[in-house]
Amino acid sequence: MNDAEFTEDVKKFGDMLFRLAYSCTGDMSVCDDIVQDTFIKYYRLGKEFDGEEGKKAWLIRVTINCCHNHTRFWWHSRRSELPENEPAKEPSDHDELISLRDALQKLRPAYRIVIHLYYYEGFTAEQIAKMLHLSVSAITSRLQRGREMLKKYLE
Repeated sequence: MNDAEFTEDVKKFGDMLFRLAYSCTGDMSVCDDIVQDTFIKYYRLGKEFDGEEGKKAWLIRVTINCCHNHTRFWWHSRRSELPENEPAKEPSDHDELISLRDALQKLRPAYRIVIHLYYYEGFTAEQIAKMLHLSVSAITSRLQRGREMLKKYLE
């Protein structure tokens, strides 16, 4: 892989991996670091993949692993967020998106990741199963349970 191919892959997959990292961690301040770590590992690997799908699956899997590593650090549970200023009132669509985002963050990561990949990234259950090394039935179960939990949180 040359530098031009690497730059093209960063442009092509960077936003998707950032959204996935945010979905996993719920903390926008660490998403850049997680995505950067993923691309560093990708660059060092220097492997040629069987196609775009293989490359994309590998990048997603590594991003999820980096997110899990981030949440395992001891300081993660002991830090506290600075209070934010009260944002200005926005249209109700924005309020609904915020409540959906908050409900998603309440889900366990196993459900949150599957829902993110299915609804936000447009992957099928079969594709997600291959990426996460799970059975299709496990993915569909997680999707169903995740939807039920979201429904409870949003009511």
